[in-house]
Amino acid sequence: MRAKGPTGETLQSQQLDLSFLDAPGTRRQEVLGRLRSVDTSYSNPRLFWGRWSESKWGYWWFIAGGYSAAGDAKRIWHVHNLLVTFDENGTVSKRTLIDDDKSLWGELQTRLAVGPELDLSELIPLEVSSPRNLTKIILAKDSVELLRCKGKRRVLQISPQEIVRFSHSRPDARDHLGITCHTLHLAEKTEWGKSIYLCTTPANVVAIFQYLQQAGPPTMRWD
Repeated sequence: MRAKGPTGETLQSQQLDLSFLDAPGTRRQEVLGRLRSVDTSYSNPRLFWGRWSESKWGYWWFIAGGYSAAGDAKRIWHVHNLLVTFDENGTVSKRTLIDDDKSLWGELQTRLAVGPELDLSELIPLEVSSPRNLTKIILAKDSVELLRCKGKRRVLQISPQEIVRFSHSRPDARDHLGITCHTLHLAEKTEWGKSIYLCTTPANVVAIFQYLQQAGPPTMRWD
């Protein structure tokens, strides 16, 4: 078996030992210390998000024909997510291991709904990427500003109330443990179209989640 952390580093089996989480009175600082190799760098006093991938087996492909042949070995990787919730005293109250991203986004949304809100008294700039040259999103109390590095219309400003749906997009070549891709669906067509595709870090995804829960419409759809 092989395992990799959020930044692609190889992990040892002892780094994935979660048994200590079941001990009564386990504190947040111990979780942060012992699981730092899988930490997504999302900072929240009430929630820890760990993410890694494991491969227990692989396969060979082989093509033969004429006077030439080709072959290679591949591994099958599976992503795991660990969500640990802490009470007001910093003690572990719940831990959940999630093996598919579709379930992850729903669980994250539920837990963030009862967590501390974002401070929107100041602008929140987030680095992102997309095939359409999107490089940054700036979250404000009443607006979302999107910036491109190329193109005629490099800046788009919309109200968070115009974002009616947030969906997790199919993985593409950009996706890996430290990056996930999503789509913002808009109520009306803009100069950039009616949807905005973006890829960013787990910490930034959570910030967008929290922001839309606070500033988005009450009928927001989460897919």
